[in-house]
Amino acid sequence: MSDDEDDYMSDKFLAGMQDVRPSLVQDRGKKRAIKVQKKRQEHHKRQREAAAATSNVNNERLQQNLNKPLAADNKGFQLLAKMGYKAGSGLGKQADARIEPIGITIKNDRGGLGREAAIAELTAKRQELRRAHLLHRAGIDSSEEVSTEAYRKRAMQKAEERKLQYDIRRCQQTCESLDVAANVQEPDLEFFWPPKPKEEEESDSEAEPDKTAEEEELPKEEQYSAFEQLELLTGYLRTAYTFCYWCGTRYDSVEDLETNCPGLTRDDH
Repeated sequence: MSDDEDDYMSDKFLAGMQDVRPSLVQDRGKKRAIKVQKKRQEHHKRQREAAAATSNVNNERLQQNLNKPLAADNKGFQLLAKMGYKAGSGLGKQADARIEPIGITIKNDRGGLGREAAIAELTAKRQELRRAHLLHRAGIDSSEEVSTEAYRKRAMQKAEERKLQYDIRRCQQTCESLDVAANVQEPDLEFFWPPKPKEEEESDSEAEPDKTAEEEELPKEEQYSAFEQLELLTGYLRTAYTFCYWCGTRYDSVEDLETNCPGLTRDDH
């Protein structure tokens, strides 16, 4: 530290700092200025509250007066009566003319004239986007006319599909672990084990020799639905390893499985 710089631990450095907290101010003039400023702020706050209350009262009175019909001694009513107007009839030559005057809306805030309309439009747009998002999650086209019952049905179907895919993944993991423990190198069906990552598939394809034309012409494995895949997986686990996916238990024997397992499906459990 050079000689020109002040030591931040010295009294000279601390004396140059200003603390505006009233409890720590020692100067009477500063204390008085802080009190005056605080009183002025409280006074302005009371004025704003009183102005708002007065405005609300005046607006209520104005609305009450506007809702009352014109009295017979009103100058405007007398002028209309001289021109043939009768109380309760429409204004103008046509019989179905306006009976009540055009209403007015009293504005108390300082927002723009189009702010309320903009907020209402924004709210409607958000509701529309939320509805489209919910329909998309349920697998429904937003342009379709959808009833509440149809939406609930589609949503339930989507939930059942997600639950089915979850059960298939769990069964695949269980099947792979049991097969590996039993020294099984390849699954009996391709979907019995979880799908391999793309990198492993590419490496396996490079390691395999070139297939002959006869091997390439072999028919692909028959495709099964998700429900059929789950049924085949659970059946294979029960038959090969006396394991019930729904019970989450591997039984000691076939007799033990048949005796203690409630059934073959989720509903049976």
